[in-house]
Amino acid sequence: MKHLYIFILLLLMSCSKGSQTPKNEKLVLALNNPDLAIRGTLVEISPNEYRLDYYDVHEKDSHLAFLSKKGYQGGGPTWLGIIYGAIQLSDPAIEAKIRFDDEAEGLAIWSSDKESLEKIGRLISVVKSDESVMAQAIQVAEQAGEME
Repeated sequence: MKHLYIFILLLLMSCSKGSQTPKNEKLVLALNNPDLAIRGTLVEISPNEYRLDYYDVHEKDSHLAFLSKKGYQGGGPTWLGIIYGAIQLSDPAIEAKIRFDDEAEGLAIWSSDKESLEKIGRLISVVKSDESVMAQAIQVAEQAGEME
């Protein structure tokens, strides 16, 4: 019986390792690429608090119509999911350093770590420019129940 418990424990441990989201190379490379423009507006609230505001609906290359056709809300709640997916596909540790505040039209992401917000701004640049990366981020968000 003891061997059965050990076998089950090992099986569970191997399953949890395999359930990690595979990385997207484009997103991983974007994290620390200073040549890649940051999408959104980075605001210093205080010396230890920053906010990245992102409003796709106000951009020339807005994805609102595309996302709405797919059945998503298209504004802040949808972009929260997309950005969540992009983070999971690149550096999930960022999630612990940020706080999302979605609104109907946009999204504010708060952090005391300015670098994490800059990384998210670069992730948005990649997601906006590559439909396959966006689709992958959406899939990850849907599986996690983060997509609206």
